[in-house]
Amino acid sequence: ARCARNRRWGSLCASAAQSRRLGRALAGSGHRRPQPRQVPIILALDCPLSEAQLEALIPRFYARVREDGLIGPVFDDAIGDWDAHLEKLIDFWSSVMLTSGRYKGNPVAAHARHLARITPPMFDRWLALWAEVTDQALAPPAAAALQAKAARIAESLKLALYFRLPPAPGPLSAAAVPASRKD
Repeated sequence: ARCARNRRWGSLCASAAQSRRLGRALAGSGHRRPQPRQVPIILALDCPLSEAQLEALIPRFYARVREDGLIGPVFDDAIGDWDAHLEKLIDFWSSVMLTSGRYKGNPVAAHARHLARITPPMFDRWLALWAEVTDQALAPPAAAALQAKAARIAESLKLALYFRLPPAPGPLSAAAVPASRKD
C-alpha cells in the first residue's frame, strides 16, 4: 500500500526485487549505495493538520524562500506566476500530508528543468527554512510530520537528480540473464 500511494514518484518507489538488483549492481561496481537519512515516521493520526493551516503556511514559507540569498534567486527566476505556483504547492502538500489527491504534477521533472542552477546544498537550505517556518507556525507534532516528509522528499529528489549508476562494463552474456528472462 505504501508503494502504491507513491507510484507517481515512478522509479523512486522501487519494488523489493528492483532494490535488490540495484544493490547487486552497486556492489559489483565498487560504488556504495547512498544511505538515506534516518527520519522519524509520524502517523497522520498523531498529526492534526488542516487545509487552512497549509493555505497559511505555504505562502509564509515561500516568502522566506524568496528572501533567502542562496535559494531565493533560483526560485524567482524559475517561477513566473507566484500565485499559481503557491496554489500548486498547497495542492502538493495537501496531497502528501492529507491524501487529498489534488496535486497532479511531477516534482522530479519540475526540478530537473532547473538542474543547471540547483545544487545539493540548496536542498539543505530549503529544509532549514522549512523547519524554521513550520516550527513557528504549527504545533510540534504537525511541524515534525511536515519536516520528516520534506526530508524524505528532498532525499528522493536528490537521488533522482544527481545519482547515476556507472555504465555496465560490457554487454550481458547469456549466463548473466536470469532464467526467467531467457526465451
